[in-house]
Amino acid sequence: MLSNTNNGLIRGQSLIGILVALAVFSILAQAIFTVVGASFNFVSFNRARITAKHLAQEKLELLRNLPFDNVGTLGGVPWGPILREETITRNKLNYTVKTEIIYIDDPFDGTEGGIPDDTLATDYKRVRVEVSWEGVATSRKNPVVLLSDIAPKGVETTAGGGTLSILVFNSNGDPIPQATVTIIANSLAPPINITTSTSDNGRVIRPGMPICNSCYEITVTKPGYSVERTYSTSEVANPNKPHQTILDGALTEISFAIDQISTLVISTVDSRENSFASLGNVNFQLRGQKTIGVDTSGQSVYKYDEALSTDSSGTLNLTDFEWDNYVVILEPSSPYDISGANPYLPIAVLPNTNPSLVVSLSPHTTNSLLTTFVDTSNTPVASVSAILSDAGSGYSETKYSGGSSDPDFGQTFFPGLQAQSYLMSATASGFLDFSNNIDVLNQTQEQIILTPQ
Repeated sequence: MLSNTNNGLIRGQSLIGILVALAVFSILAQAIFTVVGASFNFVSFNRARITAKHLAQEKLELLRNLPFDNVGTLGGVPWGPILREETITRNKLNYTVKTEIIYIDDPFDGTEGGIPDDTLATDYKRVRVEVSWEGVATSRKNPVVLLSDIAPKGVETTAGGGTLSILVFNSNGDPIPQATVTIIANSLAPPINITTSTSDNGRVIRPGMPICNSCYEITVTKPGYSVERTYSTSEVANPNKPHQTILDGALTEISFAIDQISTLVISTVDSRENSFASLGNVNFQLRGQKTIGVDTSGQSVYKYDEALSTDSSGTLNLTDFEWDNYVVILEPSSPYDISGANPYLPIAVLPNTNPSLVVSLSPHTTNSLLTTFVDTSNTPVASVSAILSDAGSGYSETKYSGGSSDPDFGQTFFPGLQAQSYLMSATASGFLDFSNNIDVLNQTQEQIILTPQ
């Protein structure tokens, strides 16, 4: 019996030893495979990079052997026969070759578009060739990039044209680097289609742009940012930023403001009398204050002006939303009047924020008064006792402005009024009493500033 027990212990120890050995072996094998794999990736990456460098050098040599006037890209400025992007297969790998060629205004004889010292801003051309690749050892963010300046045989080229200077900044006026700028001029022969990026100072400067009148369509974008562009007169009769004109030897400057996008959640609820219950399927117009020009009647054309509707639960989520000040407008045929909003309208949507707007609605009447009480710092004042009266008819009604968590924060709403003048008297703790006449016509909205005691 004892002998069997010893044999069992020996077998158990042997099994444990085997398991430990297997574990050690697997760890060592994994380490070896990791090292081998890393070495293979390193070798493959270097081999691919050497091929990419050869492709970039081939492209540069091709450009250097072209006549200077032909050094350019299809759809670019300067124009030429070279593709801006092409795919080349070498050693069973696909390489993407991107070529960008621009005019350079050398500071030796004056810069900034040739005005006024240098009347010719196309001194020579700068070539940038970028080669990237996919596969096991992809280039990722480390493509091969080669630069070369190509000069004409003479002192400088006589290509002429004008200089286009573009500045891109954010809502604070700070320059935005690496914003994508697209410049299109389809009416030119050959047509121009350029996509480039702003420098660290938010600028794109392109000398040697062909002369044309209101033909350069410019669009500025960046991932996660708003979009701004120029407009044709067929889109807006008198645009604030029309398609740009280039004159010979002149500098054309234009600026664009973009910033990070936001989200806005709009909720519609019933009136205070109905305990601000959710109110779904409400139609309204949401309009920003930014304009892109005026129409043929001289009316402002707003950049954002959309007909919207909340869902059955009274909620609407808006994404990719541009910073601006927005107002909610109800159509004349709407069965509702706005009886409060938190925050009060217009709502300021700042860049990269997620604000919420709650709008309180009451049954429509022909004439009504929505009053917002604020202090000298423009902050709504809660629990204001507001008395609206008319001595002639004997009308008098008292209401209290809502608290900070209410849809009518700092606001009172008086429906069913006459189109006439009323006396508004308001009192609030810590503020001087207010009394003044208010003319009511249709859906009147009034802001009253209370003075601290």
